[in-house]
Amino acid sequence: MDLIETFLEHNGPALSSEIAKHLVDAHRMTPDQARKRVSRASHVRRLSGVTFPHRVRFLYLDRQFGSGRYWANLASALISSGSAYGYAINALRQRDGIVPERHFPIICGAPVRQQKHLSPEKIFQRLSEAGLLKRVTLPKIGECISLARADGMYDWREADFRARLMAEEILLSAVKDWLRNLGIASYNQVATREGDTLPQVATFVWDMTAPSYLGHMVKKTQDGQVKPGFVACDVYLGGVVTEDGAGPFVRKCITLRSLRNVGPCMQIFVGPRFSDGAFRLLKQHGIIPATPRSLFGEEVADGLVQLQSVLSSAAETTVDPERFDKLFKQLGKIEGAANQLRGTLFEYLTAELSRQSLAQTVKMNRIFKPSGDNEEAEADVVAVHNDKIRVIECKGYSPRGTVPIDLFKRWLQVNVPRCYRAIKEHPDWRNLPVHFEFWCSGKLCEEALDLFHAAQKSLNANRYSIDLRIGRELHDAFRENKDAELLTAFEKHFLSH
Repeated sequence: MDLIETFLEHNGPALSSEIAKHLVDAHRMTPDQARKRVSRASHVRRLSGVTFPHRVRFLYLDRQFGSGRYWANLASALISSGSAYGYAINALRQRDGIVPERHFPIICGAPVRQQKHLSPEKIFQRLSEAGLLKRVTLPKIGECISLARADGMYDWREADFRARLMAEEILLSAVKDWLRNLGIASYNQVATREGDTLPQVATFVWDMTAPSYLGHMVKKTQDGQVKPGFVACDVYLGGVVTEDGAGPFVRKCITLRSLRNVGPCMQIFVGPRFSDGAFRLLKQHGIIPATPRSLFGEEVADGLVQLQSVLSSAAETTVDPERFDKLFKQLGKIEGAANQLRGTLFEYLTAELSRQSLAQTVKMNRIFKPSGDNEEAEADVVAVHNDKIRVIECKGYSPRGTVPIDLFKRWLQVNVPRCYRAIKEHPDWRNLPVHFEFWCSGKLCEEALDLFHAAQKSLNANRYSIDLRIGRELHDAFRENKDAELLTAFEKHFLSH
């Protein structure tokens, strides 16, 4: 092993300038000899597509690509050179290496439009061309942006990822209530990342924003007009927020403050825990480091932790209705949380009932994409028998809730035929009969029922069949299964509610 390989082995991937300096300091080479030695080095990789000043290159060994040390050293080298790419990489590292594509402009620390700054789109494009980032499609989530992974590196579980995103959605609802109830934010103008457009203040997008009319936040223009300040908040409910992980948010906040004509902005980062370095960094720059516990107390904080645990484990094991009961008590006071929990619980109850009584193999949140089709269709529950496939759409509503006609139309006219085409291309399923079912604990409107009956009559019996299970029929199915826990959970949350 030569001197350069030995250096990389002990210190991890590094800039060519660092390696050359080491050769000068430790091995008494002249600067010219060291540069030539580095430039001629074989058996090492040179990162292409991402440039550094003075023609410096980033060097690494084959086996180091995609490791935690690789990403940490690369991000540090990029940030030290003033590049926005390093912040984007650190933001992804903080989030286990993957985020929904829609969230990438929020987390990367770059403005969506601003002179002399790279946009999130350009950052992704260049890092993707360099082989560092890629797009992946995940069930129930859709398009995501991920760090490129070597085998065994950044092996996130999709169930954990989905659970974290749902917990963050509920946390955002809680922060929204908190801001409105305290009068910090304008009551009807709080926007979150779940809306049609991403929340924005000036040239940056955030998980949540709102105008604020508090006295110290308001300014008056020369013509006497009131100009509000803003609240901007990002949330994360994974592991400990590190100093590197907090860096992209801090960069966003500092750059925002440098813009003229932008009112005062209260900036909040909510995470489960902060390292000492991250806490100091945020406080140093006048940013509020908050936790669910400091904002809402032990019960809600514990509920968010338990929610992630329940959702992660329920994807692979039998559902525990008692744990869901506890979650309803802990999180039910947050606006919208009960409806989210109810919908998720209904999917798990359906999957468990199918597992016990209908099928040998049950999969949840299966994505179907037939060849030649640019769009996908998601199936909540797929139950496979020896002689049939059941594809079940789940809508967990209260007994008096009515399914919006647009949702039902999309299932009947788009998802069903698209799933069918994909199933017929599957080598193990193409010869099995396919049965589609729509399970709903609420109601369907007359228009939806008319559409269903018309479609049922017109179907070619040799293709696929469709059916409904609503209200009483569902109750009968759970009673006939004779699992007391499943029946109690269904009655408590979908009949008695």
